Amino acid sequence: MRSLGWPLAAALVLGPPALAAAEEPAGTLAGAIDAIFQPTAGKAMPGASVVVLRDGKVVHAKAYGLASLETAEANTTRTRFRLASVSKSFTALLVLQLVEQGRLGLDDPLEKYVPGFVGGERIRIRHLLSHTAGMPDFVSVEQAMKTPPECAPGERLNYSNVGYSVLARVVEKVAGRSYESQLRAALLDPLGLQDTGVDHEKPAGKGAAAGYLFTEQGGVVPAEYTATSGTDAAAGGLHSTAEDMTRWLEALLAGRIVKPETLAQATSPVTLTDGHRGGYGLGFMIIPYRGLREFGHGGDISGFNTYFAVYPDEHLTVIVLSNVGMRPPGPLPTAGDIAHKVVAAVAGGRLGPEWPPVVELSPSQLQRCTGTYRLVAPPPVAAVMGEKLELKLEGAHLFASAKQGQAEIFPESETVFFSKQGPVRITFLPARDGTCSEGVLSLMGLREFRLARER
Repeated sequence: MRSLGWPLAAALVLGPPALAAAEEPAGTLAGAIDAIFQPTAGKAMPGASVVVLRDGKVVHAKAYGLASLETAEANTTRTRFRLASVSKSFTALLVLQLVEQGRLGLDDPLEKYVPGFVGGERIRIRHLLSHTAGMPDFVSVEQAMKTPPECAPGERLNYSNVGYSVLARVVEKVAGRSYESQLRAALLDPLGLQDTGVDHEKPAGKGAAAGYLFTEQGGVVPAEYTATSGTDAAAGGLHSTAEDMTRWLEALLAGRIVKPETLAQATSPVTLTDGHRGGYGLGFMIIPYRGLREFGHGGDISGFNTYFAVYPDEHLTVIVLSNVGMRPPGPLPTAGDIAHKVVAAVAGGRLGPEWPPVVELSPSQLQRCTGTYRLVAPPPVAAVMGEKLELKLEGAHLFASAKQGQAEIFPESETVFFSKQGPVRITFLPARDGTCSEGVLSLMGLREFRLARER
């Protein structure tokens, strides 16, 4: 089964020499990052490769843990990790290069390049790039072609791996060669990314990290391999190293992949038809972190989780490639959490509050939202999150209970609540009698699912 990937897992709950970090005061950034990995230091555990750039210079480049528990090979900054959904940013750049060359238009209909989709004449290339096409997920491209869009294009942001598999077919049609060949010719070879490419089989041999999962008992086990093939690689089937990712991001920020104005467009939040902005651009996640502007991407697939983020106002770039899955949780934070700990070590007092302000609501106001709600979501999502969400009032606090446990949800308005245990937000839609007739559960602002009230 295809990995549920980012952001579902996150919400639940050019040359060969090695990178050399610029000198920095001892005990500052390096010490803060080393401390993150202290719980597994000296143990036979997977880990991560971490690179930090400040003002265009590498200030930290170090790997932690083992690439293979079976061979005791250590992770390095040249270890190959599966990128998972970080692959989408590479795919988006291939599309944007073709746009700059005048061979493709962001407002071209999908039907022009991949005919046969239900509603394909209304779906634009920019809708696919921004996850606003209404494209279903957790199905094959062929199944998606026969399925009506989940919403009108541009109406809702709903993260879809299938949408990026479709974009790969668009690339193939316009470029006249396979996705992999175009990736190699347009990005990898020009930038000298020798250790980046498409996953064809389970990584093996020296220099390739194996994927693992933590167990609830505190151990670690090999992860079952999730294969990606053909155009599915465009959504989550690439691999790379921290060194190659550094070269890629250096080139991107220097305007050597697409023009600066194109990158600015790609890293601006999409505006939906109702006027509100989503948490995605054109191939990049646009989710501010504690008041800091951030763009980048995360990924999670069968024993690997990855994250890269650029903080333009801090002149900071962070890359984290890890060979342990995001769930179940273990002694190491996720790649995204590691990146944010790095930001905290650098930005310090410039960070805003971790959570939105909590408004005071009376028990009677909270009571309106209590009840049982059915999660309207594809079966793979419901299998992880559960099919029901129970909201109950305990004193002056509202709690949400589902398959993965119970957590308090806090009001930021009379109708919008958030969790402090993950990037989850629930927006309730009041009925005429004042009760909450239904709601929308949002994960990181990238996936939305309807909550239908049952009682």
